Amino acid sequence: MDLRSATARLAAPERPGQLRPAVAITTFALVMLALALFGPSGRALGAVFLLCVVAALAVVDLEERRIPNRIVLPATAVVLAVQIALDPRGTPGLIVISLASALFFCLPMLVSPRGMGMGDVKLAFFLGAALGQAVVLAIAVAVFASFLVALALLARNGPAARKSAIAFGPFLACGAAVAIFLG
Repeated sequence: MDLRSATARLAAPERPGQLRPAVAITTFALVMLALALFGPSGRALGAVFLLCVVAALAVVDLEERRIPNRIVLPATAVVLAVQIALDPRGTPGLIVISLASALFFCLPMLVSPRGMGMGDVKLAFFLGAALGQAVVLAIAVAVFASFLVALALLARNGPAARKSAIAFGPFLACGAAVAIFLG
């Protein structure tokens, strides 16, 4: 796949199901990598859960341009419950990180509602709860990758590209995957 078709896919909604096989294969490979690297552990289980959730959210965001509450909210509740059960004294810090992650995307959404959706804010909260401080790396990767795609769209479509929207969930999913392995 060349850069032109990749940027076109991010800028234009896909036909349902078109990306699902590629995302499933990629997710499977990342899950196997997590299991190989982390062995039979809680960290491996958390990584597998996070990878599967963000993969599902990325597909829905690409296809429908939304992050569904029916996935992100229960996943957030599960992650928070497990994190709190495992480290009750770390709860205040975890809540602060999660809220700061959400706030990072909430402020631009308030300034320009078409630029960022509330689903991205909820996804950022979920990632903060799941990744802790490594969420900073996830967000940095997501913002940088989306910037590169935006530049490619501008180069391809000129000023008209400023009116196109790209799904941000896949970038957050990519950032989360990087943070799992490098964070």
